[in-house]
Amino acid sequence: MASSQSDEPIDTGPQLGRFMRRHFVWLLVGCYVLAAIWPDPGLAMRNWYLPIRIDDGHVTFPLMLLAWMLFCAALMTDLAQIRVVLRHPLLLCTAVAAVWVGPALLVVAAGWAVPLLVDNESAAGLLVGLPLVAAMPVANSSVGWVQNTGGNLALGLAVVVLSISLSPWATPQLLEWLGKSLSPGEQKSCEELVNRFSGWFFMIWVILPTALGFFSRYVITPQRIAAAANYIAVASATALLLLNYINSALALPEAGKFGFGLLSVTIALAVALSIVGLALGAAISYGLRLSSTAGTALLFGLSMKHTGLALILASAVLHDKPLAILLIILATVSQHLLAALVQWWHFRPAQRQTTA
Repeated sequence: MASSQSDEPIDTGPQLGRFMRRHFVWLLVGCYVLAAIWPDPGLAMRNWYLPIRIDDGHVTFPLMLLAWMLFCAALMTDLAQIRVVLRHPLLLCTAVAAVWVGPALLVVAAGWAVPLLVDNESAAGLLVGLPLVAAMPVANSSVGWVQNTGGNLALGLAVVVLSISLSPWATPQLLEWLGKSLSPGEQKSCEELVNRFSGWFFMIWVILPTALGFFSRYVITPQRIAAAANYIAVASATALLLLNYINSALALPEAGKFGFGLLSVTIALAVALSIVGLALGAAISYGLRLSSTAGTALLFGLSMKHTGLALILASAVLHDKPLAILLIILATVSQHLLAALVQWWHFRPAQRQTTA
């Protein structure tokens, strides 16, 4: 007798992809909770490496996760969409400049205010971690938020690709400039970050996986990539969650050692990074009379930094400054929480009409 049910396996990719997109913020928070109460696996994974050395360093598991995320992001990027946005150079130049200008001004203001609020040692950790996040390009995950909210995907992609393309020059220059206003010890940490970010590290772990992703998209064809989009998105999101767990396992167990006042300042700085981006996105949108979809793309693009790359650099150079790593972790979760709030605000009029 024939079975009433199909013997074919159920394709769970689309369902899992939708689940991770809808609940990514809470999955991220879950990783931080897990790292705080059970950090041992994360600390162990930090020390996993391949038995080969590149640029006088081991190929570690966190570095492979970073390369995989950048590869997936490039694989999913439709460069044909970006060509449309290139017809508006004023918008693109203004948006890309705002990626770094706004956060840099926040760092300058924090350099004056933070030493008045916390002790010198704590201020040193914060004032090194903050410039590192401020100097990062736009996060690839911002494109996912743009897409989920119905924003201008081409503009979102353009800001991500251009900021990452310019970051080999912009990030070291900004870190070096911001470091000049810090103490000698903090300047040394910034110099180490600049040296780490420049040269072979950036070529191998940022440029190469990104270029391979674009090349693979061309070879595999965009149609086949689109068919596997859910699986690629799940793999990339899983790598991001795992990378956050590994690095937060180093900092979160130490968070209890910091007082309430110090934690409050750290949280305020982390949230301020995203708020500055949101304010700039809204101001540019108003000033250039952009459409609501273009304005939405700028809100996400300017408020979300590539904290995955910042975590890799911090864990390599600032491992003795857990407060700097904690700041980056808090910046990660705050930018996603604020992105969720922006998405809720965007859909609020539609929800009102539905319930009316």
